Amino acid sequence: MYRYSTIVVLLVVGHAQLFGQNMDIYERYNIYRSPILVFLNQFSITLSSGYGATNYNHDLSGFYFYQDASRQVIVPKNEESLPVRFAGFTDWLNAPTLTDTLVNDNFFDVPYRFLPNPVFNDTLRQQVFLLDTDTAALSFSGVSHSIPVNLSIHYNYKEFRFGGGIGWERQYVRPLNPQSFEEQIRPYQPNFSKTSFTRWYGLVGYKFYDYYDFSFVGELEVGRATFGRQFNNELLTRGVYARLGISIEQNWSEYFRLLIKPSYEFKNYTIAMPEGMASVKHNQNTFFLQFGISINIPEIPRTPMKSDHVQLKHVITDPATGRLVEVRGQPIWKKQNPKVGENHRKLWRYKNRNKRKLNPY
Repeated sequence: MYRYSTIVVLLVVGHAQLFGQNMDIYERYNIYRSPILVFLNQFSITLSSGYGATNYNHDLSGFYFYQDASRQVIVPKNEESLPVRFAGFTDWLNAPTLTDTLVNDNFFDVPYRFLPNPVFNDTLRQQVFLLDTDTAALSFSGVSHSIPVNLSIHYNYKEFRFGGGIGWERQYVRPLNPQSFEEQIRPYQPNFSKTSFTRWYGLVGYKFYDYYDFSFVGELEVGRATFGRQFNNELLTRGVYARLGISIEQNWSEYFRLLIKPSYEFKNYTIAMPEGMASVKHNQNTFFLQFGISINIPEIPRTPMKSDHVQLKHVITDPATGRLVEVRGQPIWKKQNPKVGENHRKLWRYKNRNKRKLNPY
């Protein structure tokens, strides 16, 4: 059985005043620390999940909008007038599809040009609806809910952080409501109920405030999103997205943090009609509220002494090599103040297990 000799070394910022301006405490006492772990300790790994609310909205300027009892169709305004026989596109949110020929000669007695106002067919009890969106604006909007999962890694440099990550989002799509003519136009029902998105992004952040054991960090993510198979990616044009957020982190220890992060993402995409006849731009901004954990890889190992529960960093003699090594006596997830020894944050007399106040001190 090994016998350990322990040297407790107080690591203070002003140690240079004690050992000389150019003398490092680790060099002076030849204390070993793994250079690989020291380097990796500068990185933080964050895993989070939570809730997302995506607001889909788009307007249909440059189209005719047609609705009957079974479908809703948009027709590109490539001609000055809508012919008696015409075809249009359904599913313009994700995968535009050309419909069979629609015939309006039963709807109108004479051919027409631009319609200044929406037109109804009284015979069909207003089941048929036709609108020129350039003369009467029409847009759809709706909120869909999602469950996001994010994994990121960043490098810490003073109060700044730089990194990147990957995110996955499961989204449950809801109908989009018309923003005008609500009594005549039905909500737009997408042809899918759920989909997924994958994100790759870069990250920059700045810790701007500390309050007790809480840290407040402003973060910016910029990246690209990959859409699920419910979207026709051949017709899809998407740019980069940007997300602004504030990470509120409770520092349980030097290496372990709990966080809550509200953020808002700006994103849009454009989907083209087949054969390049026209396109529709969709805004897809999202509010996220996520919860998670963030850890740093410790630059020093856990002490091999089972009875060693010293929370401050300290030095022991390694029985295998005989050299001095810096160690820690607590797991990274145990709530602690790294500046002081805090094995028991609450006195025994105040703990629930001591209801009868035995051995109060």
